Amino acid sequence: MGNLELAMLNLKLGANPIANLESAMQATLKAAEVSGLMLTYLGKTPGEHELIDLSAICRQSLALLQAATPEGIILKLDFPSFGPIIRANANQMQQILIILTTNAWECVGRNQGSIGITVKSVSQVDIPTSKRFPVDWQPQKSIYACMEIMDTGCGIEDKDIEKIFDPFFTTKFTGRGMGLSVVLGIVGAHQGGITVESELGKGSVFHVFLPAVSTKEAPLKQE
Repeated sequence: MGNLELAMLNLKLGANPIANLESAMQATLKAAEVSGLMLTYLGKTPGEHELIDLSAICRQSLALLQAATPEGIILKLDFPSFGPIIRANANQMQQILIILTTNAWECVGRNQGSIGITVKSVSQVDIPTSKRFPVDWQPQKSIYACMEIMDTGCGIEDKDIEKIFDPFFTTKFTGRGMGLSVVLGIVGAHQGGITVESELGKGSVFHVFLPAVSTKEAPLKQE
């Protein structure tokens, strides 16, 4: 608004307002981006859901992940050749993977370390009950697809684990704070949940649980 007011003033004075208008446009785009992220956090942008192979989505994202991961950090991958199958938005699943992997290498920092990315199926009874988000989430399906992101980074203090999914909360540099909130919003829109395990100085493990679809319901062919 300030830049628009300056532009109007410049017009009255016969001056060129282009710089003020460009600044106003940048501010507007940033506000729109944050608004979109908040809608995702609130689960208001579910997108189109279809039957997808979670392992295949992760494999398709590898080139992007490897290009973005700093040198000195090793990616350790463990994906089944096929499945598990979930009903989800493929782009949002890729977004979850990228955000959590980015969060992991930022925690590792410039130190030598590793990030493990694992996809597997787990039973309802094996999902941890502590440090579970959303806090009121209760698994309803017997089998869940699990995307696990493990890092050997700095870890998270216990007092912060309850806050890490809050919008704009960050223990990192200025400008971050929506990534994990977006992950939680996407997972919630897919009737899933997240658990977190962490120890200071030893790293963290994020588990994303999404309802799995039985192979009888999922007529997908292996690639």
